[in-house]
Amino acid sequence: MEKTGAPTREQLLALRKQYDVIKKGLELLKSKREALMKEFFGIVEESIELRSSLTSLLNRAQRDLERARALNGDGAIESFAYAVKRDVSLNIKVRNIWGVFVPEIEETALRRSLEARDISPIGERAELMDVAKEFETAADLIARIASKEVRLTRLGEVIKSDTRKINAISEVILPSMHRRIKYIARVLEEREREEIFRLKRSKAKRQRG
Repeated sequence: MEKTGAPTREQLLALRKQYDVIKKGLELLKSKREALMKEFFGIVEESIELRSSLTSLLNRAQRDLERARALNGDGAIESFAYAVKRDVSLNIKVRNIWGVFVPEIEETALRRSLEARDISPIGERAELMDVAKEFETAADLIARIASKEVRLTRLGEVIKSDTRKINAISEVILPSMHRRIKYIARVLEEREREEIFRLKRSKAKRQRG
C-alpha cells in the first residue's frame, strides 16, 4: 500500500488533517460512551433498589392475601378482585441522551384511591382494601422497573457498539494512518535531501566550469 503512487506534500497535509479530525471524533465518542455508561450504571443502581423493594412488597402482599383469604374465603377475594379490575394503558416516550434515542415508559399512578376504585367501603373488609393497595403498588414498581430495563437494554447496545468503534479507531485506523504519515514524511525528507545534494553538485560543476 505504501509504494503505490508518488507521495506528495499535499497528501501529507491532507492525511494529517484527516488524522486530527478522526482523533477529535474519537475523543467525542469516548466522552459519549462515558456519559452513557454513567447513565447506565445509575439506572442499574435504581433498578436494583426497585427490585429489592418489589420483592419485599410482594412477600408482604402475598402474606396479607393469604390472611385475607383465611378470614374471608376465596369467594370474597374473587368478588372483590372482579369489582376493582380495570384496563391499564402504558405510554412510551423517548429521551435523547447524547444523540441516542432511549425509550422509557411514562410513570402512571397504578395505585388508586378508594374513590378511584369506584366501590363502597361499606361492607368491604379492611384487609381486602390493604391487599389491593399493596398489589397496585407492586404494579407501579413493576412498570417502573420495566421502564428502566428497556433503557438499560438500549444503552447497553449503544455502549457495546461505541466500544467496538473506539477499539477499531484506536487500534487499527489511527495507527495505520500514523504509519502512512511517517512513511510519506520520510519519503519527502529523503527526496528533499536528494534535491539539495543534486543542487549542490550542480553548483559545484558550474563553479569548476
